[in-house]
Amino acid sequence: MTIAQKHWTNKNTNGALDYITLKKYSCYWEQTDMDPGSTFTCLHRYEQKYLLDRSQYDTISRMIPEFAGEDEFGQATIYSIYYDTDDYILTKKLFNRSSYKEKLRLRSYGIPRRGDTVYLELKKKLKGISYKQRLPMRFSGIKSFFDLDLSAYDNYVSSETNWFLQHYKPLPKFMLWYDRLAFWGIKHKDFRITFDTNIRWHSDIDYTQEGRGYPLLDKNTWLMELKVERSIPLFLVRQLTRLKIFPVSFSKHKIAYENLITKRRIHV
Repeated sequence: MTIAQKHWTNKNTNGALDYITLKKYSCYWEQTDMDPGSTFTCLHRYEQKYLLDRSQYDTISRMIPEFAGEDEFGQATIYSIYYDTDDYILTKKLFNRSSYKEKLRLRSYGIPRRGDTVYLELKKKLKGISYKQRLPMRFSGIKSFFDLDLSAYDNYVSSETNWFLQHYKPLPKFMLWYDRLAFWGIKHKDFRITFDTNIRWHSDIDYTQEGRGYPLLDKNTWLMELKVERSIPLFLVRQLTRLKIFPVSFSKHKIAYENLITKRRIHV
């Protein structure tokens, strides 16, 4: 049993973790069933979020070539379908002070076509540290994701995700999509930086809703995320301090839910 397996399999009946000694790891499982050559991924990292105005974004973006290069997806529009129970048990955890939160989403880079690879992601956050398990799947039409079937998979990540599905029985509740620029550190290999803009959401689970999405932020605001396994590079910390850019608490998932509830109250 790996560190990751030990960490995630010791649950009580409520789905909470009994074994919470945090370990630093990145672990990969080779996929052999549905998408040869790709990997099942389980990542651990700290995440910091920042809201930038146009001037701050322009300044940071000019610095990027000095310390980071585009990742494999580079510039893309990311689509995420978020799952939850009928009474939104998972989303409501975002509003309390629980040290343990979890969510399930289906992610694609661009609007997927039949046969494209999409990613089922189980993300957990414990005491400020995020853990993400990522399962590549073949897109076979939007209706297939109302009844997720992992029977073709046989590995640790799929069994962990399947436990989640059996326990919560979640359904697709809303979509989020946004334009992202993503970079990996050149010298600091565990460092990743992303910029999201034009963030939109809709309660209809339909990729054709792109033109009808509701905005989450002003069009001149960027969400910057720094993702690291250990610590943010010191030179970048100094630059952010000089520019008066400080971490914020921001959740696209949480804000979309708040907007969803507000719209439902208006139409009652």
